Amino acid sequence: MTGFFTSRALPASATLLALGALLVFDLKTSQPLNPYTAPAAIMLGSDEAASGAFCALVPPKK
Repeated sequence: MTGFFTSRALPASATLLALGALLVFDLKTSQPLNPYTAPAAIMLGSDEAASGAFCALVPPKK
């Protein structure tokens, strides 16, 4: 029979505790969002027209 320290419960508990601590730290230190200056919730680009794909960029001739 496995104990608490030799099972998966210890790493799982430590992970959840660290995630909770990170969430509390973030909520305490971050500024509230301003909905008038925040970007759109679904922002797929920077409102610039596409000029070509990066993978299609041809290197300059030497």
